[in-house]
Amino acid sequence: MVYLHPNGGSGEMTTQIFSQKKAQAIIDNPFTYNGFIFQGWNTAPEGTGKAYKDKETILITEDKVLYAQWILESGNIIVTFKPNGGAGDMLPQEFEAGVPQALSANAFINEMYKFIEWNTSADGKGKKIINKQIITIYAAITLYAQWEPLFKTISYNANGGMGTMEQQKFLENEHKELLSNKFSREDYCFTGWNTKADGSGRSFRDREKTMIYENLVLYAQWARNPEPCSAFPIVKDIDGNTYNTVQIGAQCWMKENLKTTKYNTGENLPIGSTWGEYGAMCYYEDDVNNAVIYGALYNQYAVITKKLCPEGWKIPDDKEWEQLTNYLGESNAGYKMKTEYGWNDDWYYGNGNGTNESGFSALPAGTRYSWLSDKFSGKGTETQFWSSSTDWTYIYTWSLSNSSSGLGFNWGIHNSAFSIRCIKD
Repeated sequence: MVYLHPNGGSGEMTTQIFSQKKAQAIIDNPFTYNGFIFQGWNTAPEGTGKAYKDKETILITEDKVLYAQWILESGNIIVTFKPNGGAGDMLPQEFEAGVPQALSANAFINEMYKFIEWNTSADGKGKKIINKQIITIYAAITLYAQWEPLFKTISYNANGGMGTMEQQKFLENEHKELLSNKFSREDYCFTGWNTKADGSGRSFRDREKTMIYENLVLYAQWARNPEPCSAFPIVKDIDGNTYNTVQIGAQCWMKENLKTTKYNTGENLPIGSTWGEYGAMCYYEDDVNNAVIYGALYNQYAVITKKLCPEGWKIPDDKEWEQLTNYLGESNAGYKMKTEYGWNDDWYYGNGNGTNESGFSALPAGTRYSWLSDKFSGKGTETQFWSSSTDWTYIYTWSLSNSSSGLGFNWGIHNSAFSIRCIKD
């Protein structure tokens, strides 16, 4: 069977039945093409295959498609340019059959894409021809612009979780945030992204600001939800406030900041942001409502009494803070301690939140610095926890920030006020 294709002309594809092992003439050309003259048939649309004359007698042994071949009435052949998803106009270009000639330069544009070449097939599976290439043709052809993205893409994979996330595009040299995780997994907490499903590739924080130079697949990373301390799932202070606990390695920690208004001996603590050389406490911006979420702030004089935590609990010393840091991984300990919410974005670092995969649940409670005229600062961006370690001039502190993934080491002045997190003695 022979299938006759109009190849740009008018009319439907026509089928001609050939008897096996018997030569017969191709039927009269049934197609027309305004402004063009029919020149015969070819097994390739651009005229580079086997050519047959009009009504030529042929013998076929298998099915064929024959494409009508056309030249302009002027005797020239035309090349038609298609934007193929782009925009703009290009005039058809006339060629003299068999004479080498350079193609017109591409004039099409495509937002967020760059032109790379022409192709005789829209899907790029035909013959490739570069911009302004010198070509020799014997029949009319149509060239389709081929485009390459100016952007790279990130695809997000749930990696055992549930849900969907759209693909994200990054322009060349664009520095911006990754999309916020929308996946979930029962009994697990999301800990970030990795270029390898098993976590052995390059790691990214949720909403981390970054640049990419190749298409990436980022796999969600998961950690089992932390457990409370088995023997002490809840602890109560002398005020009757209850605190959840969390087991982190060999340590049992309170999961919330202390907010007691009394020493564990029953003695009241002076409350307020103006105080002398005695133990005292305050609430951020002197607003007791802040204690519900962030707990209270205590000065150094209260800390050195060692009477703030409930009986059987204590303010951790530097060795215990270091043990926590080493267990979680020094460079990312803070990231694993901070909550997944509540932390302001940093102008460069991006997402200030953590993963809280440790269960420590640190919130940006802010501080009161005596060297800043007793001003409050940092709610939303930082928190500092007292240590019980001292060099007799200062008691040390450990800090978390929206601009860091680590747990920092500092020292506190007597009348500065910071948070307290108790550990099981």
